Amino acid sequence: MPDESPPRCLICAAENPDRRYSITRFEVLCCRQCEQIFLHPLLEPDEVRELFASLYSVGEGSVPELKDYYSYCFDDEPENPLVQQYEAWLDQVEAVRPPGRLLDIGCGTGLFLSVARRRGWEPFGIDESREATAHARDHFGLDPWVGEFESFVDSAETFDLVTGWDIIEHSRDPVGLMRSAQSRLTPEGVVALSTPNQRSILDLVGGMLYHLSGQRLTQPLEKFYIEQHFLYFTPDTLRQCLQKAGLEVFSEKQERTDLRRLTLSLPVRIVLESLFLAGRILGRQNRLFALARKI
Repeated sequence: MPDESPPRCLICAAENPDRRYSITRFEVLCCRQCEQIFLHPLLEPDEVRELFASLYSVGEGSVPELKDYYSYCFDDEPENPLVQQYEAWLDQVEAVRPPGRLLDIGCGTGLFLSVARRRGWEPFGIDESREATAHARDHFGLDPWVGEFESFVDSAETFDLVTGWDIIEHSRDPVGLMRSAQSRLTPEGVVALSTPNQRSILDLVGGMLYHLSGQRLTQPLEKFYIEQHFLYFTPDTLRQCLQKAGLEVFSEKQERTDLRRLTLSLPVRIVLESLFLAGRILGRQNRLFALARKI
């Protein structure tokens, strides 16, 4: 069952947040203290593990458009749009530091580590999904740690790059998670992150429809705010979170979801392409990519 305790900000622990939206499965709240957007109630850890096991294996979840999303996590092929995304992120990382020792938090099937290894990185990964890490071993010949990243904190291992692709929004303690990542960096090391951008065109349009309909039209918002994402960061709140963890963002950009990974009808695809074009013009694209280093 979801956590029914009173809502408390996952960044600053402040109580009594403002309600931004109330949709089918939860409320979308805004912290009055730090302006972080978060969901309430949160899924229990066992529910999250079961959800990801289903998404990786059969693509079943609350958002039908994600049915094929995780199927791209298994093969390191040049035409795979996820491989292309990883290559683009590594291009940006390697513009500021050469390949070295890499730790991927939430490495899943090991696809990113496989891509990075081809480019000269020494790959390490950690993930609590036994199903996903089995693929990393059997298909890519990797040897990831299995468990929560916090269980790895006491290790003396350090890394030139720590990555978290779509990880921070799933955390119940994002500051602690990033503080742990910071502690694993070499002196000149870099943390690289991707996460949904709360200040996106999807929230803008979905929120407008929600209010114009007297809070009855929630479906557009439910395609953006999904139960396994506990937090939604803006550029400002992401910087605040990382700063609390001893990290300084030195490079940041907005990106858009690659629609090739979504299961969409042609009309919906055209609408989303139009929205993403508007988001680019307005500076409201739906994803964030950031590089940070120790303060």
